[in-house]
Amino acid sequence: MLEHINGEVSVSRVKGKDGELWICYEPLGSNESKRQLWKRVTGLLTDAEMDVYLGDRYRSLALSEKFRHISGR
Repeated sequence: MLEHINGEVSVSRVKGKDGELWICYEPLGSNESKRQLWKRVTGLLTDAEMDVYLGDRYRSLALSEKFRHISGR
């Protein structure tokens, strides 16, 4: 299930044998359907790796803080 950080970024949690991993998604261009489509922009990342990725990619402290809240960090 996607967890929406904001209108431009969502993440999903994947439970693996080594713990929880995360995948980041962005909107898939413009679409005419009522449902927003999302494209995967990362592979599986740990909590720490996703935190760094969001900070580097989007340069937003608010995104990183929202991810920490979602991930329970």
